[in-house]
Amino acid sequence: MRLDRTLVVAKKTLRSLRHDRRTVAFVVLVPLLMIALFGYTFGGELKDVKVSIVDLDQGVLGNSLGKAISNDLANSSTLMIMEHYGPGQANASKADAAIGQVKDGKVWAAVVFEEGFSASVLEAIFNMTHGLPVEQAPIKVYLDSSNPNIAQAVSQEVQAAMQRVLVNQYHLVSPIVLDSEQVYGKGAEFIDFFAPGVMGLAAMMVTFMLSIVSFVHERSSFTLERVLTSPISEGEFVAGYALAFGLVGLAQSLVILTTAVLLFDVRIVGSPILVLLVIFLLAVGMQGLGFLLSSRAKSEFQAIQFLPLVLFPSILLAGVFWPLEAVPALLRPISNFIPLTYAVDACRSIMIRGWGIEKVWPSMLILTLFAAAMLALSAYGLKKRG
Repeated sequence: MRLDRTLVVAKKTLRSLRHDRRTVAFVVLVPLLMIALFGYTFGGELKDVKVSIVDLDQGVLGNSLGKAISNDLANSSTLMIMEHYGPGQANASKADAAIGQVKDGKVWAAVVFEEGFSASVLEAIFNMTHGLPVEQAPIKVYLDSSNPNIAQAVSQEVQAAMQRVLVNQYHLVSPIVLDSEQVYGKGAEFIDFFAPGVMGLAAMMVTFMLSIVSFVHERSSFTLERVLTSPISEGEFVAGYALAFGLVGLAQSLVILTTAVLLFDVRIVGSPILVLLVIFLLAVGMQGLGFLLSSRAKSEFQAIQFLPLVLFPSILLAGVFWPLEAVPALLRPISNFIPLTYAVDACRSIMIRGWGIEKVWPSMLILTLFAAAMLALSAYGLKKRG
């Protein structure tokens, strides 16, 4: 295999992409759009969750825990209090109306402090301090759990408000404290976990799609036959395409990295060069896979049918949107056969953990072997067709 012939093919491929303005826009704007939309959609915090509060608690000696917790919830940046009925206004019908709002989908939760709530809490505190049986005083929270994330956020806000009020008013501090030390990812946010996955996904999608369509176009326009009648071998042709689309993947990764850092302040603890190398290996392998699959297609329409077979398992089972530990055990072994799994894991380890090549080399080795196998099989397929 001669390097100069491989570079000629790569140069020809990049030149053809450059003259196609729509393809250039697709290559640049798709990853930019993906990181921007995903970052703003998934990277933000919950805000303005609609909640109603009904406080039937009259308090003890003018001291109402229900009122104190309600006021604390009203200051929450997560919740938006739509209705707030205090002891002077609240009654059973108001509680039923608040629960009805949840059933009608007007609010996500109704928080109800039952009559005698403060007295029950004080009794529980007295019994606890004197070693007597404790009957806990409940705060009734009627939740619309059709969205588990919102339901969890509401529950956490109510519990946090209750703890703050007890500490401030009764100076009750639990003797148990969670002493956690972050080995990796100190101060990291969800977008820091999310960006490496989107970067790998964008490079994989665009490279795979372009390689399939480009290869079928080369065949249908008889460009492939003319190229292969020249001194350029099948291996040099495939390698040239791989180099070109690998560079396309690098360009996309640079767009995503730059956008993620500027818009979302994504951290890169490790080497950005190593991250780009991982993406380059993934892009080369996906280009080879695209060539291999498109060689079995007679038209661009047939070639496009391979896209969901590769993209959907990669999106759902490669750990892009959620950890692999959240994938059902029955499907988890499939993740080991998806190249994007190793690219995402390596990029996250480099960007968040700060790992170097001495620790991510297993993933890079798998990506290298995948790329070599796909290119070899693609070259063999071309030779066999010839």
